[in-house]
This record gives sequence, structure tokens and C-alpha cells, in this order.
Amino acid sequence: MKFRPIIYLVFVALPILSVAQKNKKTESKDISEKELKSEAYFVEGMKYYIAESYDKAIPLFKKATEGEPTSAGINYMLAKAYLASNDIATATVYSEKALKLDDENKFYRKFLGEIYTKQKRYKDAAEMYEKLASRFPQDVDNYLDLSNIYILQEKFSDAIEIYNKIERTIGVSEEITRQKQLIYLKQNKLEKAIEEGDRLIASEPSEPEYVVQQAQILISNERYEQAITMLRNSLKKNPDFAEAHVLLAEIYRKQNELEKCNEELQEAFANKNLSVDVKFKILNSYMLMLKDDSSNKTLDNLLTLTQALVKQSPKEAKGYVILGDLLMKKGETASARDNYVKSTTYDKSVFEVWLAIVELDAKLNQIDSLAKHSEEAIEYFPNQSFFWYHNGFANFAKKDYEKASSSLEEAKNLAVDNLELAKHVNALLGDTYNELKKYTKSDDAYEAVLKVDPDYEYVLNNYSYYLSIRKDKLSRAIQLSSRLTDKFGDNATYLDTHAWVLYMMKEYQKAREFLERAIKQDKGVSGTIVEHYGDVLYRLGEKEKALEQWKKARQMGENSTNIDKKIQSGTLVE
Repeated sequence: MKFRPIIYLVFVALPILSVAQKNKKTESKDISEKELKSEAYFVEGMKYYIAESYDKAIPLFKKATEGEPTSAGINYMLAKAYLASNDIATATVYSEKALKLDDENKFYRKFLGEIYTKQKRYKDAAEMYEKLASRFPQDVDNYLDLSNIYILQEKFSDAIEIYNKIERTIGVSEEITRQKQLIYLKQNKLEKAIEEGDRLIASEPSEPEYVVQQAQILISNERYEQAITMLRNSLKKNPDFAEAHVLLAEIYRKQNELEKCNEELQEAFANKNLSVDVKFKILNSYMLMLKDDSSNKTLDNLLTLTQALVKQSPKEAKGYVILGDLLMKKGETASARDNYVKSTTYDKSVFEVWLAIVELDAKLNQIDSLAKHSEEAIEYFPNQSFFWYHNGFANFAKKDYEKASSSLEEAKNLAVDNLELAKHVNALLGDTYNELKKYTKSDDAYEAVLKVDPDYEYVLNNYSYYLSIRKDKLSRAIQLSSRLTDKFGDNATYLDTHAWVLYMMKEYQKAREFLERAIKQDKGVSGTIVEHYGDVLYRLGEKEKALEQWKKARQMGENSTNIDKKIQSGTLVE
């Protein structure tokens, strides 16, 4: 049977009645003025106690004791007020005094037991509860308090004996059985714990919860065959016992029998008695299977289960999230992203989902989707610099530079504690302001990056190249591009950038040397580099060779503004 411990409510009116009874005189005698004042102080103190103004209640109770120094009720309330004020030492003094004045009052004894427990005076607390249990043998609550004290003292055998006494009074109960099992497990008495579980099941064979709890103990102690037998027998009696299939699946997963595990999962998911929430929890748990089994079959089985669950609950966001996670493991990035997006139709509050969506948009290079989804994410997480950065990136790619700069500035303000992200934000701000011809802001953004990371190649390249195009700060440009080629001397693009800075400085021979190094590289040689090589040759007076390079650049797909004019005229057009 299921048992809930009885909780005794000690009404604050009890001490008032106690005082009133003790102060009451026979009809032949008058109540003294001192006693009347005492009772008035006590009643006034109770008003403050009930209002939880203990600092005001305590002095009134103390005045009440002056008129009635032997009142157990007043001392009891003083103890309660001091305990409520966290003065446990003084509370102990008045609680002990109250019990001494009225040794038969079970509430006073119980309260003192609670105080001793708070002070970890377990031996004294046990004495209080032992006397209560002896005087009130039908009061189960006293036995429960006593058993708890025994457990705190690690007197486990004594606690078990108390639980046995309780069961002789009320019969087998779930709560008592659980407590006994915990003690037996703590004592490494597994067989005893299992026996208790068997007794509980026998007391109510139709209660599946007891079977589940017993199976969990068996599984956690690797008694797999015993658990399987019990669960199979339960399923024979109750074929709709869906949790049994879940536990069997767990056992088979632990035994690495993944085929059987999948079969049990499918049985569980087909059962309408198993709630959707439980099914989602199972799915999350069994994602762990993929760590043990990377086969496509297991992944496909989980996908099938998830898809079926999504059909059952099409408005449940987490179904689409799990489906997205599984599709990611399968390498179906676009479909995964689409399912994450679908989940936001029903729940827009999960940061990790928006993070995945934005990252996948960027990975898939779907710029319009990135712009849209990052903007939606900002609505729900306006303080996340990551989303502002990606929105700026998307708008830069769409050549909406004003909107890009606005988003990137917001990202920069929010990324003050994230130096790595701030570096990327400033790098893109440099590009954006260059496109807007706001060169001072562009340079400042690039310099902010280099202050943090002097070897950041992206900025070294773009910053020096843009300075050369503008023919501005060429000494700074050559410093940056030199650092670039020193660090990355086999990169054709970087060699070209350095050469172009030299070209703008009219150091054509040096430019030629770097361009010739560039075009000899195995990869990264573009039509732009070849065209630049032609321009340098022309400046060095080798016009025929220059024309050859321009034609070669055109064949490579170069379509710069002046390439055709250069070829037609055979002259350098800038």
C-alpha cells in the first residue's frame, strides 16, 4: 500500500489555551493584576509572532514570563520565536525549560527533538523520539522521525527495525520499502534490497510502478537476466506495460545487443499508453546509442522513430530538433537546418536552435536565409553578438553596406568580452567601411584587429591592398604586406598584394619579382594576378610580354573593367 507520513500541525492557538487554563482561577478567587498583564503581554506577543515580527514578539513573551514564570506554553513560544530568529542556542534553553515544566506535552518534546537534530545532537534527539514512540505507539510520525535520526547516526540496523515496526502497524508501503532498500544498498546488501522490492510487488501485483522501480535497481546492479525475466513476466500479465519495453531496450543497449534494443524501442513507441513526453525523453537518451554504434542501420532506426513521433505530435518543437540532430549525424545538413527552422514555428525560445540555424545557413552559403534567420534570432536574443555579426556578414554579402555596418557596430558593442569574435567583427567592419568609402573608420577597424592579432592574415591582406588602391599610407601598406609575405610566402594572393603595393610605390622591378613568385605557385593563381603581371611588364617597357599576359588573364576568365581595352589598344589603361 502507498503511505504518506502524517504531518502534525501545531496550531499557534494551543499555547494560548495552555496559558489561559493555567491562569484561570476558581470562581472564589480573583485573578491578580500581575497575571492579567502577563496574559495581555502574551496575547499581544502572539499577534506579532503570527505576523512574523519575531523581534517584537520576543520582548512581549519575556514580559509575560515575569507574571507566569512557570508557564510551559510561554516558554515554548519563546523557543519558537528564537528559532525563527535563527538564535538556536537560546531557542534550546527555552524549549528545554518548556518540556521540564510539562513533560507530558508531545508537541514540546517533538519540537525539542527537532532543535537537537538541527544542532546535530542526534543522541539527544533520538532520546526525544524514543520516548514519543514509547508513549504514543500508534503515532507513525514519531517512528519516522526516530528512523531518520538513526540513519543520521548511521545506525542502519536500528532504522530497519523501526521501519519493520511501522510495517507491522500499517502494512507494506512503497515509501517504507524505498527507505529500507536505500539502507540495504548503502550496506551493500543487494539481496535484501531485492527481497524488499519483491515483497512490495507481491503486495500489489497490478502496480507497474513497483516493477519499474525494482527493474531499475536490478539494471543498476547489472542483474540483467533477472530484470529481463521479471519484465517479460509482467508483459505477459499486462501487454500494454510500455515502460517494460523501455527498460528492456535499456538492458539490451547496455549489453550491446542493439538490434534487440531497437525492437523494444519500436514496441514502446507503438504503444499509445506511453506519453509523448516520455517518448521524447527516451529519444534523447537513446541518442547515446550512436556513440556505441555508428552504423547507418541504428541511425536509420532512430530516424524512423523520430519521424513517427513528429507525425504523432506535429506541433512539438523538440521533435524537429531531435530530427535535425539525427540528420546532422547523417550528413544531411540542409534537411537538418530545415527541421531546426520548423521547430521555431512552435518554440522560438531555444538559443542553441537559432545558433545551429545561423551556423548552417553560413555553412551552406545561403545568404538570403542567413540574413532572414539572423534577423529573427536577434528579435529573441538581442544581446547576442554572434547573431548581429552574422546579420552584418549576410548584408555585406548582399552589398547592403549601410545595414551591414549597423549590425556589425552592434555586434562590436556586445562582443567586448569576446576578443575572438570582436576580431572578426572589426575585420568585416574594415571591409564594410571601405566599400562605403568611410576610410578613416575602415582603417580604425583594421588597426583594432591588428592590435589584438598582428598576424591576422585576412586583415593584413585586405588592409594593405585597399591602402594601395587608394594610394594612401603606402608606408603602412608595405609594412603590412611585407609581414604577410614573410609569414605566408607561398600564397599567390598574398604575393600579389605585396607586389601591388610595390607597384603603387613605383617599385616595378621588386613588384615583378613577387608577381613571378606568385604565378609559379601550384594553386591560387588567378586572372587578376596575371593581369597585374602584365601591368608591371608594361611599366618596365616589355610591352609585347605585357600583351601576352593580358590575353592570358582574359582566357583565365578575368573580366576587370579595363582588360579588354588593354588588349585592344596594347597599352596600359588605368
